Amino acid sequence: MDTKYLLTKMTWQETEEILKETDVALVPVGSTEQHGPALPVDNDAFIATEFTLRAAERVWNKQKVVVTPTISFGYSPHHMQFKGTITLRESTLANIVVDVCTSLEQHGFKKIILINGHGGNSTAISNALHTMNNVVKAKIFSVDWWALASDKISEVATRPVFHACDMETSVAWFLGQRVLEDKRVDELGRSIVPGFIEPDMLAPPPKASAAFMMKYITDSGAVGYSTKATKEKGKQIADVVLERLEDFILKVARG
Repeated sequence: MDTKYLLTKMTWQETEEILKETDVALVPVGSTEQHGPALPVDNDAFIATEFTLRAAERVWNKQKVVVTPTISFGYSPHHMQFKGTITLRESTLANIVVDVCTSLEQHGFKKIILINGHGGNSTAISNALHTMNNVVKAKIFSVDWWALASDKISEVATRPVFHACDMETSVAWFLGQRVLEDKRVDELGRSIVPGFIEPDMLAPPPKASAAFMMKYITDSGAVGYSTKATKEKGKQIADVVLERLEDFILKVARG
């Protein structure tokens, strides 16, 4: 892979030089948490990183960007009953996001896009954005990759769409993740409040929310039909994500 946009592979002088050409930084954010029997614990970080790198490649000739190291630990206490999960406190994750963004701003990056791969991070990221609003001069944005393609996910993925499911496994598989094909499982998950809090991102209204432990709704750690996952489904979803992520980056860069 070309390393031209990777901050980790630049010297400080090279960073100083590229800042003359771009003020846009992309920050992948993931987690280290269980993803059932078939996917590794780095899956959220892996997908966020892959989408970020591929997006950087797509926009490079139109708009140079810098990709930072991935924030690989996220907010995952609800997965801690499954071995291998490592969680940050929500405040810790929010502080890390603030510290990363303010460091980038100090060096001259004026537009920062967080590319998030874990739903559990959303509140911490939102809190970080509110903390920095009107304090940090850089414009800071956050996008959940799946939100960019919810229409395509609804079209091609088998419900429920929740965790290590058909959708997530398909996308990870297409992007090059290690998938233990013979370990894929189908588990629908248990409702928390039937008709109101279902383990399905695509469940229709009415909806409510609650804190819960994953062990409460799944025995395997997965919720969904991962046996129905295919690389072709993953490609269909990933293509939409990357097309829209490219558009978003370019509009932010030129805004």
